[in-house]
Amino acid sequence: MNYFSIDVENVAKFKTKTKKEKDKARFVAVLFGLAIGTVNGLFGAGGGMLVVPVLTYFYGFDAKKSHATAIMIILPLCAVSAVIYGVLGTYDYASFPPIIVGVIAGGIVGATALKKAGDTFLRFLFYGLMLLAGLKMIVG
Repeated sequence: MNYFSIDVENVAKFKTKTKKEKDKARFVAVLFGLAIGTVNGLFGAGGGMLVVPVLTYFYGFDAKKSHATAIMIILPLCAVSAVIYGVLGTYDYASFPPIIVGVIAGGIVGATALKKAGDTFLRFLFYGLMLLAGLKMIVG
């Protein structure tokens, strides 16, 4: 598989037989990518929160695979957004060093915990966090 193409034959809910079906699956993936990239660029985050449900419900990935794949999808997206934010001068450079230490440590802890977490627990935790974040945004 080419790393820059979609292996639609191995994606559970997009199993395809014809070229037309493969093209449709790729088009849908590009549309999801456009929406996810727009959200991530607009809010500075949140793209990963959209990637996980897309991979889970549209592609049939289990929770662990969805979360791990979401990180790989968001990595280049965040790099592009970071460059654009830097060019536009929207960073607060003073906050970067202390926060990045915690983010790196948390990333290591979270990636290690993902391997040990069960799918049901992971789904409950992830969607519960999304629900709480949404409610917090609504009520302030």
